[in-house]
Amino acid sequence: MRNLTLLLTAALILPLCPSRSYGQENNEDRQYLSDVLSPAVKKKATFYREVTGKEGELFMAKTYSMDGKVKAEGSYTDAQLTIPHGSFVFYHPNGRVESRGEYVNGLKTGIWERFDAWGQELAEKIYDPEPLANIIYTRAQTMPRSREGDEKELVRYVKSKVDSASEHRVKGIYTSTFVVEKDGSLSEVRLIEGQDEKIGQHVVDAIRSSAPWQPGNEKGQPVRVRMKVPVQF
Repeated sequence: MRNLTLLLTAALILPLCPSRSYGQENNEDRQYLSDVLSPAVKKKATFYREVTGKEGELFMAKTYSMDGKVKAEGSYTDAQLTIPHGSFVFYHPNGRVESRGEYVNGLKTGIWERFDAWGQELAEKIYDPEPLANIIYTRAQTMPRSREGDEKELVRYVKSKVDSASEHRVKGIYTSTFVVEKDGSLSEVRLIEGQDEKIGQHVVDAIRSSAPWQPGNEKGQPVRVRMKVPVQF
């Protein structure tokens, strides 16, 4: 009888103990997020995100409100959970589906179904990531870098090339602008400030000769970035 009582007690207690999923055993692994799902410190967070498992090369994760309600679930290409990729579902606070669709390398794509808080269908949204693929950034998470090194080293390189090509001493400020493409090549190289047209052409030629660059990066993907480099002689 005593053993039977112990078994019945265990049966009642065990269901009340929630199982811990992959990545949820240590709160240090949580990513704290603002109300728009951008990184935030814990005391100012509205949501948090945790890895729940892995499927092939993708990391499965869920995003929760601070009171533990599921806000979203889906998969990411990286363990840092910065690049959503694959099927995603977002939820209303009452647990009903808010929207669902596909991400491709961090961008929504195709048809996304949408629902109100009572489960009624709303107008679908169609996303085309192609126009965004060629957008030109002026500031990326990782900025482009020339073979010469940082901007100071690039300026030294340009000054050296211009001084070698010039027949007289160069004075003044010459500013060029250009786009570092996803493959590290340069396009749209032109001068936007400078008094001497001939010296300006030398500056443009020097900038062009600095390619290829290490391209800029946004959410783990190479992106086009417009640069502006002033050189003072």
